[in-house]
Amino acid sequence: MQVRHAREQYVRWLRITRDLSPHTLRAYETDIAAFERHVGGRAPVGRIDRDCLLAFLEAQRAAGLAPRSIRRRASGLRGFCRWLIAAELLQLDPWVGTTVAAGRARELPRVVAEHDLERLLGRLEERAALRGRLSPDEPLPCPHEATTLLAVSLMVATGVRINELVGVRLQDLDLPGRSLRILGKGRRERQVFLPNAWIVGLLRAYLRTRAALGIEHPQVLFNRERMPLTPPAMRARLVKAATDAGLDARITPHMLRHTAATQLIEAGVDIRYIQRLLGHASLSTTEIYTHVSDQALRQVVSDADVVGRLLMRG
Repeated sequence: MQVRHAREQYVRWLRITRDLSPHTLRAYETDIAAFERHVGGRAPVGRIDRDCLLAFLEAQRAAGLAPRSIRRRASGLRGFCRWLIAAELLQLDPWVGTTVAAGRARELPRVVAEHDLERLLGRLEERAALRGRLSPDEPLPCPHEATTLLAVSLMVATGVRINELVGVRLQDLDLPGRSLRILGKGRRERQVFLPNAWIVGLLRAYLRTRAALGIEHPQVLFNRERMPLTPPAMRARLVKAATDAGLDARITPHMLRHTAATQLIEAGVDIRYIQRLLGHASLSTTEIYTHVSDQALRQVVSDADVVGRLLMRG
């Protein structure tokens, strides 16, 4: 079998059998397609060996690909090779004894500054005509703007991923218990909790608005056409909201997730609780949030004032 045909079948298999987000699926397809271009689409699958893989990764490094991207491509190729072996298209695993030394520098997560977050939420509240006027028992005056406010508030409060957020259904809500049921990566379920009465009240009012508009689909969040809100649409809303609030930086849903985790770390919440909240399978993934902001570090050092206390003793 030719590499291009194997790649097409593998991507089709991923789409059918794996619960992957569209973004993750595109990443896998992009990585395998890059390998196909390197070896040639008509090359036989049997040509894939250790030297072939290393030559590809060296070419990617020479082309200026970042270490993180090289590691991702290597991971994608490992999955492709495992599938080839399972499909009996490849006899031996070319990855046996092969390591990828692409550098392990890990980027710190980008977060939204607290004052920018206040401006963003304040502006969204104004656009939704809800400043000082939220009534949980009445439909919302501006449903479209309220959708953006609710989505941003939930991401900041719970740290959910954008795909998880738009996938929340009516049956996943437990407002008396202030919790949401989330279906995360790998179809792992978890609960996240709503921290205050205001966000619970906003959700109640939003549900009344849904009923008043006659929305019947099970997803909680809806767009202007009263259809389920999608991740790309929410990303576009967030970019527009940041511009409207006068923020210089572009804000993404994942930055809000990072911000939620970082705020909890700086508030002293145990990292194991944050792991559960974010739905991380490994604690090592969560540990990246144990960095603290310069402002928090400055405050801690100033409060400790080790040298000052020693001098006072003298």
